[in-house]
Amino acid sequence: MKRTAFFAGLALSFGIFGCSEMPSMPAWMPGSGWTTLIDGENGLDNFERVGDANWRAEGGAIVADKGKGGFLLSKTSYKDFELRVEFWADHNANSGIYMRCSEPKNLTDKTCYEANIFDQRPDQTYATGGIVHRGKVL
Repeated sequence: MKRTAFFAGLALSFGIFGCSEMPSMPAWMPGSGWTTLIDGENGLDNFERVGDANWRAEGGAIVADKGKGGFLLSKTSYKDFELRVEFWADHNANSGIYMRCSEPKNLTDKTCYEANIFDQRPDQTYATGGIVHRGKVL
C-alpha cells in the first residue's frame, strides 16, 4: 500500500525533513541525505493543495488564514521519515499533521495518523502533541 504524508492546518510555520537512511552529518547540513520540503525559498513547490485554504509562502513560513480547511499533500511518498515541525496557531485553532494516510481520497483522523494541534480541544486526551485515536497526551 502506498502511503503519503499529509499536512493540515490554518496557520503553520514548519520545516519538514524526510530521510530514507540515517545521515552521517547533522540533519540541518546540506548534503546530509535529508530532503527538505519547506525551506523558505521553494514555497509550496513540493506540495499539492487540497481544499479551500489559501496556502502561501510568506516571510519564510507557510501560512493560510482563510477558507474552511485544507491540506498540503506531499508530491512524493516517503517510506521512512522524521518530521521537525515548528508551528504557530491561534489559541482556538483546530489543526494537525496527517501522516501515513491509507485513503488519500478520504482524509480523516481515522484514515491517517494525526499529530494534533488543538490546545482548546474539549477532550484533552488527544490535545496538542497527541496522535488522535492512537496516542494520548500524558
